[in-house]
Amino acid sequence: MTLSVLGIACSPRCNGNTTGLILEAMKTAQAEGHTTELVYLNDLNINPCQGCNACSAKGICIIKDDILKLQEKLIQADRVILAAPIFFMGVNGQTKVMIDRMQTFWARKYLLNQSLIRQSGPERIGLFLSAAGTKKADVFKCAERSIQTLFHMLDIKSAQPCLYSGIDQAGEINNHPTAFDEVRKATQALLTS
Repeated sequence: MTLSVLGIACSPRCNGNTTGLILEAMKTAQAEGHTTELVYLNDLNINPCQGCNACSAKGICIIKDDILKLQEKLIQADRVILAAPIFFMGVNGQTKVMIDRMQTFWARKYLLNQSLIRQSGPERIGLFLSAAGTKKADVFKCAERSIQTLFHMLDIKSAQPCLYSGIDQAGEINNHPTAFDEVRKATQALLTS
């Protein structure tokens, strides 16, 4: 079965470490014969949530920007691969702004009792890829919680993430002995689940 795989590259650096990881994942999905689309979050015009609660009435955000296109892609995808770097012990700002703008989905799901996804099709699964400069033991804790919450909101099951600490300078992930092989294997598992 051919799956639709949406990749979201959240790093502001086009040559960043997490961008390298998601490019490898998308290349793997393409090689396996699946339909892929890669979105560079930094190229989109997405404004921060204003906490106005307007979406609570109809599940529609009053801010008119690129989030609507991205939300539609998220609804349609069979698999989602999200790659975000760690900034200050959490996901970077671009990623957090995107997640906060999913408040419309929360309103639809929990206030308006609307289904977010199509009723037929394969189980939806998401994979989180990340890199952090520090090697602190809990460096990915906050980020993982945010991504798991995002996936849960979208009725996406979370796969085992690929997380790499001690990776700071752009391109440094290229020297990691196992990262790309692990991402390839995680992507293949994502596509056969």
